[in-house]
Amino acid sequence: MKYKWLLFDADGTLFDFDKSQDKALKNTFTAIGLPFKDSFYATYFMINKKIWQMLEKKQINQSMLSETRFEMFFAKIDAQADAAEASALYLQFLSHGTDLIDGAEKLIHTLNKSYNLLLITNGLKSVQRPRFTAAPITKLFKEIIISEEVGHTKPHKEIFDITFERMGNPAKKDVLMIGDNPGSDILGGINYGLDTCWYNPQKNSATDGIIPTYEISKLDELFDIL
Repeated sequence: MKYKWLLFDADGTLFDFDKSQDKALKNTFTAIGLPFKDSFYATYFMINKKIWQMLEKKQINQSMLSETRFEMFFAKIDAQADAAEASALYLQFLSHGTDLIDGAEKLIHTLNKSYNLLLITNGLKSVQRPRFTAAPITKLFKEIIISEEVGHTKPHKEIFDITFERMGNPAKKDVLMIGDNPGSDILGGINYGLDTCWYNPQKNSATDGIIPTYEISKLDELFDIL
């Protein structure tokens, strides 16, 4: 086997975060008594993406993320609502989201027989821990690294330092990083000296000169690489 450890991103790679996010957003509007429009999904998605990119670039800190994105969101849709209340409700609903991407459960159960698996995610512990506890696949991972818990986010070196320490510091050539986000998963892996696999179901073009070792559009294509 070329690799001994497989590092997986969580959301957008194994977990269908878009589905969980959509449910949580609609439930939040219901809970605070605001009418909901389907167009809000795209608006929130773009704001949330921007705020996470700001975090990854260390332009904001993790404690600011949740409430700030709802302040920006409500301003954009011209809604009169309490951002702090909405944020708390949204995180509560989101923490129940265990939807998996098609093929993820079979993939992890099969790979667990031959590889050491680790989950490394940029996320909030109040959301991620309940989801991972309830999900059917996460018990198969040797370690789960959540950015808020360790104080660092992908793509930065520090989160990979902590990850490798938890793994017992294996040789980097024995480790493959797999994720859907070029700017955090793939760039982080490349900068740390790891082989990377970009899960790219939309078949987007690579950006900013980030070139993964491998690229797949379906999860089961990972078997061909391994």
